[in-house]
Amino acid sequence: MKAFVVAAEDRPGELARISQALGEAGVNITALAGLTQAGAGLIGFLMSDEAGARGALRGAGIAARELEVLPIALADTPGALAAAARKLAGAGLNVELFLPTGVSHGKATGVLAVSDARKARALLGDLVVEA
Repeated sequence: MKAFVVAAEDRPGELARISQALGEAGVNITALAGLTQAGAGLIGFLMSDEAGARGALRGAGIAARELEVLPIALADTPGALAAAARKLAGAGLNVELFLPTGVSHGKATGVLAVSDARKARALLGDLVVEA
């Protein structure tokens, strides 16, 4: 599973421009998080169709970084994310992206991109779920 990260200018219409390119290609955005600071921004996306998203973004001249992500499910309790992040940090793994995907039945779900997905999968064990 891949997440796409787009660098965008901090100006009105950037999210509209990016999401329009995806929508016109029939690609649904299934998760999104963004942040701006000092005139620039980053937007992380999960898509319903990775190949379609790749083509739509390229076709619109929008550069995107693709990151391999692991779907995880954490207890919906204080400190659950901290415990998982501590495991990763203790093994020298850097978290490059976290996108929340939902909260349901006492579980908070999301995807993580880390510097070594195989190692992270082993460290996190049962927290890694099938997408």
